[in-house]
Amino acid sequence: MWRLPFLLVSVSVAFSPAPLAKSARQGSALFHGRKPLSGRIRGHDEVLPPEAVRCANCHDAANNGRLSRVTAPHIDRALLLEPRQRRGGPPSRYDQAGFCKLLRTGIDPASIVIAREMPAYVMDDEQCANLWAYCAQ
Repeated sequence: MWRLPFLLVSVSVAFSPAPLAKSARQGSALFHGRKPLSGRIRGHDEVLPPEAVRCANCHDAANNGRLSRVTAPHIDRALLLEPRQRRGGPPSRYDQAGFCKLLRTGIDPASIVIAREMPAYVMDDEQCANLWAYCAQ
């Protein structure tokens, strides 16, 4: 009889959302610039200062409108995970690999090159996974 409570506790620990929550917190720190990112404008060699490549500068709902020249969408779960058609291309949606490819190369999952103003980021797989965990939650 004592095995059932032990089994339930073991299962709840195994499926704990704690690692995902930690990853999303790390992603939030990267998105909002509390942890620096490295990036440059495609076609340029100069690395931009970390405060210039914060994702929140262009993609945070609180900043939209403040940067009048920026037309970047607010990034949220719906934008990333719901299939969308862009520039006459086929509907596509993001997964973690496509998201990371976009951040590093400027090419979205439908093979469409995004606006040049979006920095190409130099980031490791963990940083990108953390950003994905935050943005796709």
